[in-house]
Amino acid sequence: MFDMTAYAQLRVLLSELDKIEDTLMPNELEMFHSIKAKYIDPQSPDPFDSTALNVILRNVEVRKGYKIDPKKDTGRVINLPSADDDE
Repeated sequence: MFDMTAYAQLRVLLSELDKIEDTLMPNELEMFHSIKAKYIDPQSPDPFDSTALNVILRNVEVRKGYKIDPKKDTGRVINLPSADDDE
């Protein structure tokens, strides 16, 4: 059954992110666009999608105290050793 309340709440989160889209890091921007495209037509949202949008909003708030430019600063890359490194 269609959950109109959850869908409305998800649309509010998407609207909030639309306003701050230029402050999103590349991975957040990709996730945001993916979720936004998924919910063009009304449907009951996946709880993971709502949680992901909330996390993105929280991350933006956390970054406000830091000088991070999403256009210049890339996301952190973690280089873990692979099996080929043992040779």
